[in-house]
Amino acid sequence: AMTSSRRSGRLLLALAGALGCCQLFRVWSFVPGPQALPAPLSEAHHFSPAVAASAAMPALTMLAEDAEAKYGDYRRWSSVLVPLSTLVFPAVGFGAFTLYLFSEDFAFQLIPGSKEGQRRAALWDANPRTAQENPMDGLINPDDYEKGLEEAWERAKPKGSTVTVKDKLQQWSTQNNPHWYGNKLSA
Repeated sequence: AMTSSRRSGRLLLALAGALGCCQLFRVWSFVPGPQALPAPLSEAHHFSPAVAASAAMPALTMLAEDAEAKYGDYRRWSSVLVPLSTLVFPAVGFGAFTLYLFSEDFAFQLIPGSKEGQRRAALWDANPRTAQENPMDGLINPDDYEKGLEEAWERAKPKGSTVTVKDKLQQWSTQNNPHWYGNKLSA
């Protein structure tokens, strides 16, 4: 029973895709009828640069030389391009990557406390749009948020609980989370 429902789903998906392709083919493939054509322009002699350029293209092809393989050209280009593409470019590329691999900046995003990572974090913190000291800074109306949080906590808290929202928000504002990636490791 499970395989037949999967097959029917696949069949419906394939049928929907085929119908969509048929609709696109119908819309894009045929010339519109005379009733759907736009009204003719009032100007009898309208200059179109695109038409003029397309008319000049065959005349420009007469200026080109005939395509033929010349033996001297092959030797000249292969004597330059083969060593360049097989020896010089790979040597320069792999050498540059090896130097970058052993630099301090390689994969600085993956190394906690790297100099480049700390430099970029300081740049982000220096920007007033991205610096966020207080988690409530991003809220449009923090008082309304706190009021809604208090109301929700009063409805949901267990009987006899002495925990208040203001106390918890105060505790969380001074909390130092030891598992946060921005904290330095103490070893």
